[in-house]
Amino acid sequence: MGLKDFNIDIKQIRSFLEVVNEKSFTNASRNLKISQASISHQIGQVEKMLGVKLINRNSQDFSLTDEGRIFVKFCNKIMKDIDGLKSDIQTGTFGGVINIISSSIPGGYILPEILSGFKKNEKDGVYFKLEIGNSREAVEKIKQGEADIAIVGREIRHPSLTYTKIFEDRIVLVAGRDYTGSVKVTDLRTIPLILRESGSGTKNAAEIYLNQLDIIPSELNIVMECSSPEGIKEGVIRGLGLAFISKLAIEDDVKSGKLRILDIKGLDIKRDFFLVTSNVKSLHEPAGRLVSYILENYKKV
Repeated sequence: MGLKDFNIDIKQIRSFLEVVNEKSFTNASRNLKISQASISHQIGQVEKMLGVKLINRNSQDFSLTDEGRIFVKFCNKIMKDIDGLKSDIQTGTFGGVINIISSSIPGGYILPEILSGFKKNEKDGVYFKLEIGNSREAVEKIKQGEADIAIVGREIRHPSLTYTKIFEDRIVLVAGRDYTGSVKVTDLRTIPLILRESGSGTKNAAEIYLNQLDIIPSELNIVMECSSPEGIKEGVIRGLGLAFISKLAIEDDVKSGKLRILDIKGLDIKRDFFLVTSNVKSLHEPAGRLVSYILENYKKV
């Protein structure tokens, strides 16, 4: 094969690595949001060009051929070089751009403190780009190399990711100031509830607790689903319903009397927040310094 015949694009490399990481064409297709047939075609094109099989497709268990293992090393090097190029461009402009994706609670109530403390110790100018999504969306951004770090409220395990616990939180049941009743565990199926959307760490923690009480989501009286903690708080304040929400998000509202925490015997929902980084993508220097700062000052044993 001559050099002129060697024609591989980044999409083919990304598809191949995702299949290898997931050990599944189906999961890779879902993560990359392209059809399984397209991924199979892309990898087939590479195999045809190289004249070798990269993946054993006939066995029940996923496995790479010897040539496939060699090609994985090549692909990882290419992606690392691309990350290095992006890093050189970013840090060559000024101090550097750090792309952060965070779920809503840490994005609104934890990261401002972290970023402010980090900025005070930085001599070079550093620019933050902060995107807010739910925990699942944040994890996908890290897997796809679209963000440098993530802060999330649940672990969604993947071999290419590292999770480090950095903060602890509690989920509480809240009502508006005009709500005069009390709530027992047996009332949780009937009281009007405002819940977070699917993929939210807050919702996941609440559902785990409810499952322990043999209460499934379909049994709840859900009046609204909302992706914004602020929207949930306003709904509770206006009397639309009660809500399971992060204690971090309601501290000021409780102090001002707009919201009150309802005590339920046995209600003790704890959840952790995690720093998420990629095992595949190399961090550029400013992002690496931010990660070091977080680990030195916030890492929980």
